[in-house]
Amino acid sequence: MKIGRIGFYLWMLVVLLPLSIHAELRGHLVYRHPYNYDELWITDIRDTRNARLLFKHTKNVIQDLSVQKNSRYIFIISTDEKNPFIEDVYRVDTLRGEAILIKDKFGDIAHVDTSPGGDVVLTGRPRSGDILMRGIYLMPKSEIGRQPPKFNLLKEIGSFPRVDWAPNGKQIVHSSTKGVFILDVDTKNETRISRQGKNAVFSPDGKKLAFSYSNNLTGIRQIDIISLDTLQPLRTIKDLIVHSSFSGLRWTQDGEYLIYTVFVSGLFLFDLPTPRHNIAIPVNGGPHERILDAYQRGLDVFDWINPAYPVEPVNHLTTLWGKIKQ
Repeated sequence: MKIGRIGFYLWMLVVLLPLSIHAELRGHLVYRHPYNYDELWITDIRDTRNARLLFKHTKNVIQDLSVQKNSRYIFIISTDEKNPFIEDVYRVDTLRGEAILIKDKFGDIAHVDTSPGGDVVLTGRPRSGDILMRGIYLMPKSEIGRQPPKFNLLKEIGSFPRVDWAPNGKQIVHSSTKGVFILDVDTKNETRISRQGKNAVFSPDGKKLAFSYSNNLTGIRQIDIISLDTLQPLRTIKDLIVHSSFSGLRWTQDGEYLIYTVFVSGLFLFDLPTPRHNIAIPVNGGPHERILDAYQRGLDVFDWINPAYPVEPVNHLTTLWGKIKQ
């Protein structure tokens, strides 16, 4: 009789429980408003209806952003709409406003990222001086606030790849036509992880790496997750949403999901691209989920932010470094 009851309860569990259980998609984002490019907003990823304005930039266009983990600082690349060929870098203190870090020193700045310790790495090309090469440049935290700050060339590179800091703050990952590489910031030694790939990003625990690439046989883009201990693939994610451009890849803060961003271009040059879409994929398997459609389109510039740190700026004006240090 007891065996019968146990069997009945087990049967009930199989019926009532879902076939697969995924971690809850959660976290807070800071993002560039998809229509007002001079504004940063913050939202809970689970409910974008609560999104609110965080910061309004003094210039016209925010091109890229990076949140310094566990701090109140956000680094942004910006351009003046009247002179789009000159990019500047600002550090936004979400309590006190913005302060310029790099002014009129670089051209073609494509991406910026900051380590947990506050060091800044960017891809671009200096405007003057002895070194006029495109590359990946490091501005140590000790140079923040100095004018002009000093930069270290980490690697000369022909393109402007997206870069991502490892959680340990000692390595960055980047890609080129030769593959995906992990670069040691101190020694400048490189390890090639793959012979092809783009949008490479470290997992939050620093043990895995994800990157996208086009399958050589089908030409269809897919995502690989590899172990950094063994350099062996852990999972290949296929059947991505149909698109013509793959523009981003990120882990969620808990490492349970990957979020990729795509859009489909028009057939002709004068066609406007359709809105971007952000798709979340459970790392351990499960259906793809479309998220962040608060504006009838997805987001193309965003990063995770910890709401436990202050995110209420006192003013929205450019602030002098002397004021910030007081």
